[in-house]
Amino acid sequence: MEKIASLSNFEEGSIRYPMTVVIATLGGTCLKSTIESLNKGSIIPEEILICIPIEEAKKIEDINFPNVKTLLTQCKGQVAQRAIGFQNASHKIVMQLDDDLQLDVNCINYLLKTLITNGPEVAVAPSLMNRATEKSFYKRQNRFLLLQRFCYWIINGKNGYQPGKIGKSGLAMGIDPEHESKSLFEVEWIAGGCVLHYKKNLVLSNFYPFPGKAYCEDILHSYHLGQSKIKLIVNSDAECWLEPAIRDYGSLEFLRELRADFRARKYAMTLFSRYSLRMYIYYIARYIYFLYLKVVM
Repeated sequence: MEKIASLSNFEEGSIRYPMTVVIATLGGTCLKSTIESLNKGSIIPEEILICIPIEEAKKIEDINFPNVKTLLTQCKGQVAQRAIGFQNASHKIVMQLDDDLQLDVNCINYLLKTLITNGPEVAVAPSLMNRATEKSFYKRQNRFLLLQRFCYWIINGKNGYQPGKIGKSGLAMGIDPEHESKSLFEVEWIAGGCVLHYKKNLVLSNFYPFPGKAYCEDILHSYHLGQSKIKLIVNSDAECWLEPAIRDYGSLEFLRELRADFRARKYAMTLFSRYSLRMYIYYIARYIYFLYLKVVM
């Protein structure tokens, strides 16, 4: 195993750690608070790379932190920008992080310990929490159980909800810590918003084949990590927080996004050799539900 800095004293206060955080961004309004959350943690990364297209660089002119470096890219796209950041990372441990997430003060601490304990062929992700509800983004309700079971049947057949698995419909099922008695889970996929890697395991190519927003990129990324025999682990003791976006979709905009999401998921499931009629049923159900909400609201 590679020689990695000790974690023995991390509970005593904030300590700078030799790791790189790569943030692919278009300069969104949440970026500064994301960096602040990194720099307020019990473990502070020595290097934060902001990977942003040249034409968007003016949006981050007011961001000034001693451990932040700006990496201007010729490309525009989350996966492509992030790959350039990976290629320029200075340290043996690298975190990929979305620009709209805030990390709990001990998030990196938990992730690092899990990475080092289970490494080196491993990638680790935290539990994704909803700022609005203060619950997991994958919170499973305790009501409407029959309806839930029917939905999970559409998603994954008789196996129903399987935490950490990718369903037969192509829908990725997450971990809800409140329904589990342990904190470490070996999973089939990890959400791409926050993942800790050993640098030698990084996927350095732009694996997303479509223009525009990178739908299902976390499933695609998980596929490529799996092809390299990298074990995927979620540590639910580590938490990162997201404020859910509230958008009022018009019908045409919703259809465009649904089509782009379907195209990417179909491609991903072709790679996994799991192409299924359930995927079509799932997308038809999503569109019907969208129309229903438009009528009742």
